[in-house]
Formats: sequence, C-alpha cells, structure tokens
Amino acid sequence: MKAPKNQYQLVLWYLITWREPFSLVDVIKDSMFIKFGTRLCEIENQFGTITKKERRKFTNTFGNKSSYLVYSLTDIKKALEIYEKI
Repeated sequence: MKAPKNQYQLVLWYLITWREPFSLVDVIKDSMFIKFGTRLCEIENQFGTITKKERRKFTNTFGNKSSYLVYSLTDIKKALEIYEKI
C-alpha cells in the first residue's frame, strides 16, 4: 500500500492498517488529524458504507454521562479499491 497522499487516503489508511476498533482520540494522538470523522462521512456518502460505528458510553470524573464513536472496517476489499481511486 502506498503512503497516503491526501486526507481521504489517510482515513482509509487508518481503517485498513489499524485492525482493532479505534476512536477519534486514537487518531488525534497519532497524527493530530481532527477531520477524520468528516472525511470518513464524505467517503461513505460517495462510495457507500465501509465501517461499523459503535457508540460507547462513559461517565466522566464529574459524573456527567457522554459517549464517543469507535470505528472498525467492515469491507477491506472495498476500502482498498476506494483507496486506489481517490
């Protein structure tokens, strides 16, 4: 797989290379790429769904409830095809 040349390829690169489900926080810690969710949404609007998004709930230290999304790839073959097209 070639190195990503744009943000769309970077989104797919994370999904393909990181096999375990991950959150936006993991991506930001790795590369400060805060537009991950936006770019993923644009890819899925154009090419169809390729990820499973699971909402996980938690309670913070102040007792407030919140949630975040965890992403995992569902179709690696389709993701690789899109990676080459973009």
